Amino acid sequence: MVYRIGVNDIEPNHWVAWVFDLHGCFAKAKTHDEAVASVPETIKKYFRWLKSHNHPASAPKDFDVLLAEDIKSPTLEDGYIANALFEDDRRPLTTEDADEIRQLLVYTRKDLHALIDEIPPDRMDRAIEGEVQTSVRGILNHIATAEWWYFDRIDMAFDRKEFTEDVPARLDKSRDYTISMLPALVGVEQVVEKRSEKWSARKVMRRTLWHEIAHTSQIRRYLGLK
Repeated sequence: MVYRIGVNDIEPNHWVAWVFDLHGCFAKAKTHDEAVASVPETIKKYFRWLKSHNHPASAPKDFDVLLAEDIKSPTLEDGYIANALFEDDRRPLTTEDADEIRQLLVYTRKDLHALIDEIPPDRMDRAIEGEVQTSVRGILNHIATAEWWYFDRIDMAFDRKEFTEDVPARLDKSRDYTISMLPALVGVEQVVEKRSEKWSARKVMRRTLWHEIAHTSQIRRYLGLK
């Protein structure tokens, strides 16, 4: 078994190696080479994560990793690092992709709720030093808004006025919408350019899964959990 990966920098000193053949599987590190080197162990952890959710997929006994794409993301005039579009992102999603992504979205949201549902309100709103989103609640609001934003990149978002100020409701709104839209993403070949970035349906789903997984891990660190 050979797993293809693509590597790009998403922030200064923050590189991600995306496993194209496994939705929601990625490795991150401070350098390009470290990200690539950590992929085999990340794949093993990914299958352990699937097993923890009773997913039927089995980890391969042997596999290799192939660096299929390597992108140095351009920095725009305002210092914003553009989100890379890999050639693999141009592949239209299949019905099988959509079904798998739907299930993974259930898992990532279960993981998030298992982490936050028992957090007392004062801890949810406690300021976190150096955190752009200010608090755990701020991070949750960011997760909900970003999920909407990804669909906006391909002109398929709902009217942002439909969001309420209630953060749990915002999370539910964006996730329910994402799942409802999965059938509409199947077979879509269009690539949309906004703000010098190119977006596709596959890229939107790649980033959506990554975003929730990454921020769930971030919240765990803030709570002092492994």
